Amino acid sequence: MQASQDTTDRTAELIKRADEMVREVRRSLEASDDTLRSMGLDPEKVRSTVAALPMTAQQKEEAEQLFREDMQDVERLVAQESAGQRQAARPAGARRPRPMV
Repeated sequence: MQASQDTTDRTAELIKRADEMVREVRRSLEASDDTLRSMGLDPEKVRSTVAALPMTAQQKEEAEQLFREDMQDVERLVAQESAGQRQAARPAGARRPRPMV
């Protein structure tokens, strides 16, 4: 029962952290939009123009590689956090031996 609660707690913590990251990304995007607007530019038009720019095969491969590296970093951080939470959840000290009957 305790293991199930620990798993639930870890899952809830991971979801909470993911939500915080999403909020941070949204704040960053809003700040970028505000900066573009302060320069007299429409953020949507800027995004669509940049997205329509042709990319060479090398640029595309580089962008995909950077994306893969970012995803690996995220997965590594999640695994480390999960391992840290499991480590913290372990009871201190040795287990008592069970009596042999």
